Amino acid sequence: MKIAILGAGVMGRTVIEHLKESPIVTDIVAYDTSAESLEETRRKCGVEGSQSLDEILGDPKRKLVFVTAANGAHKDLAMASLRAGKSVMCEKPMATSLEDASVMADEVEALNGFLQIGFELRYSRLYTTVKKWIDEGKLGEVRNIQCNYICSEFWGRDSWRTKLAAGGSMFGEKLSHYVDLPRWWVRSPVKEVYALSSPNVVSYYEVRDNYQASCKFDNGAVSHLTFFMPFSSTSLGDPLLDLLDQQKEDGHELRYLVMGTEGAVETNVFGRTIKRWAYRETSEGFHAEIVERGAWKPEEDHFYFHNTHDQALDIVRRVQEGLPPSISARDALETMKVCEAADLSVEQGRAIEMKEILPNNPPKRA
Repeated sequence: MKIAILGAGVMGRTVIEHLKESPIVTDIVAYDTSAESLEETRRKCGVEGSQSLDEILGDPKRKLVFVTAANGAHKDLAMASLRAGKSVMCEKPMATSLEDASVMADEVEALNGFLQIGFELRYSRLYTTVKKWIDEGKLGEVRNIQCNYICSEFWGRDSWRTKLAAGGSMFGEKLSHYVDLPRWWVRSPVKEVYALSSPNVVSYYEVRDNYQASCKFDNGAVSHLTFFMPFSSTSLGDPLLDLLDQQKEDGHELRYLVMGTEGAVETNVFGRTIKRWAYRETSEGFHAEIVERGAWKPEEDHFYFHNTHDQALDIVRRVQEGLPPSISARDALETMKVCEAADLSVEQGRAIEMKEILPNNPPKRA
């Protein structure tokens, strides 16, 4: 299969290296509007490069396109590829506005095309283990989810991700992963969202550097995300030390607590652990007991909490076999609607009901 990578930056090069491991992939071409980025990718990855999007999309043998460009280019590149008859994988967020994301979902359905959005945490072993235990009934019905995500400022002054026009909000660019997982685990539509954000600490950010956001689901479950960006020490790290071991001692945290009616789970990225509790009631009262523990080695980090590798290879396989995406555009749009609701809640100072977030007529942002 011949594949195109639209966006020859760091993410594009990462995907190229993943795709080299697929026996299905026979040819990879990279595209970028920046000749410098394109040359760097050709040199580092050993693939062909082109600055002619028309030439790439006009090749009938090039079946699959990965959109790995900056967020502001997602919609145009994905739509052009879909209309050229290509299957498309697009990194999250779908687009920098809910209106554009809705157009993308409508378009792929009208074309009966293939569009998968890059929520690679649904492929990551840490979080697929939680999903497996939920599906097996080991947690009962999920009732509460708490995510603590605390990190340092890691983009820097010159990153496009700090700009609203180029990257969209922090929720779409970064935090969409951490509201997508609860949607996947709870298996019930989000009913309403309430979020708060204090004034930024990082002065050069156009996007927010902190959130407290809660989601209420139709079935009564609640999830909450606590996010602080500038709290922890530098993420640059000491090259002589393991990065996660160093960061867990300097304030970094990425931890989920998932509580159900029959048990609970803790996932701890910086501790490299996962634990499961089972509940029981006795004549003395309610008891919780740890019944499963898991851990992984540093060299397995990628596969446990940001598994873009298996995501890329699975998408190739699905296109080759004529299967649908594992995450539909419509499903991804629902996550983006939650992100939009969170930002609206911050701006308007009230809970936002999801029925207000209509795909073709969303509430106006302040």
